[in-house]
Amino acid sequence: MEPKEQIETILRELFSNHKTNRIPEFFASHYISHTSKKDYKGLKIVSQWIQNLNRFLSDLKLVKLEFIHETNDLVVWKRTIKGKIKPSKNKKLPVGKLIKWEEMIVSKFKGNQIVEEWISSEFLGALLPLGKK
Repeated sequence: MEPKEQIETILRELFSNHKTNRIPEFFASHYISHTSKKDYKGLKIVSQWIQNLNRFLSDLKLVKLEFIHETNDLVVWKRTIKGKIKPSKNKKLPVGKLIKWEEMIVSKFKGNQIVEEWISSEFLGALLPLGKK
C-alpha cells in the first residue's frame, strides 16, 4: 500500500471506529508526533487524539483530505475536520455549535509505517471565538 493510501485507510478507520486496534499496523511503535506545544512519543497518542475528539464533539467527520506533496518517505497533507460541541464543564462553549478546522501534517514513513509526524492544527483557533462572550 502506498503512503497516501495508508493515510486514507487509517483515517477512515479512526473516524469510523475510534477504539480501533489497527493503529500498530500504520504507526511504528516508536512513533513521534511533534505539535506546536509538545512532542508526543508512542502509539497511545494516536488513540488518545481520536478518543478526545469524540469525547468533546459529536457527529465528528473528516470533511476533506488533500495531499500536497509526496517523496519516497514523506507525505505533506491537509485534513479538514468538523463536529458539534458536546456539553462540557466549559459553559462558555455553545452546545451543538458546529466547528470546522484544518490540520496540516507532514508524515514520515519507514517502510509501511508512519514513524514521525509534524502537525499544525487550527482546532483551538476554531474554539476561541466561541468562548468569548
